[in-house]
Amino acid sequence: MSSLMVFGKKRVESDHDKKSFHEVVLEGMRLAAVPNLAEYIPFVGQFDLQGLVKGMKEVSKVYDKMLDNVIDEHVEVFDKDNLKDFIHVLLDCMESNDTDFPIDRYNIKAIAL
Repeated sequence: MSSLMVFGKKRVESDHDKKSFHEVVLEGMRLAAVPNLAEYIPFVGQFDLQGLVKGMKEVSKVYDKMLDNVIDEHVEVFDKDNLKDFIHVLLDCMESNDTDFPIDRYNIKAIAL
């Protein structure tokens, strides 16, 4: 439901590795929920024995690619008179430069995430 409001469609597919948005979110949640040994034994953190840092970097790359694709799709069909979803509203703010805080693609990805 929230992806429909933000992205304008129910599911976002990644061209990068064909993982669905749902699978990537679940993987990110799984990695975040795993007890991190480095929190209890600090010197272990530099070795990433559990592969948490590597896994989160991979998930982050997939998120970034998916959000880039979503923004690119919205830029292609951008119509100022007919704003359809949250990404279109953010693109309108980015284009207008009337805000106190300048919005760019990086900010749009951070807000959408």
